[in-house]
Amino acid sequence: MFDKSEFIITKDVIKRKNFLKKEFKKIILKSIIQNLRGGSLSRVAAIKQMNFFKKKCSISRQNNVCLLTSRTGGVFKKWNLSRHAIKNVAKLTMLHNTKASSF
Repeated sequence: MFDKSEFIITKDVIKRKNFLKKEFKKIILKSIIQNLRGGSLSRVAAIKQMNFFKKKCSISRQNNVCLLTSRTGGVFKKWNLSRHAIKNVAKLTMLHNTKASSF
C-alpha cells in the first residue's frame, strides 16, 4: 500500500500526464478552428469539443508538490521541495551552492 505522501505524489504525476494529453488536443483543435480553408462542419465540431474540456486541464490549475513532504504550498521550482524541507536539508548541508542566513 501507498503511504499518504506517495499517494499525493502519484496523483500529481497522473494529473500532469493528463494535462499534457489535453494540452496537445487543445493545440490541434485550435489549429482546426483557425484554419479557414477547412469545412465549416469540422470547425463547429472542434469548437464543440473545446467547450467540453474541464477547467482542471489548465496549466494554472497545476500545483507543485514537494517530493519529500508532499506539501503543496511554498514549493520552490528549482528543487521541487517545500520551504520546510529545504530548511531541513540545508541543516544537513546537502544542498550545494546555497547559504542559509539562520536556522
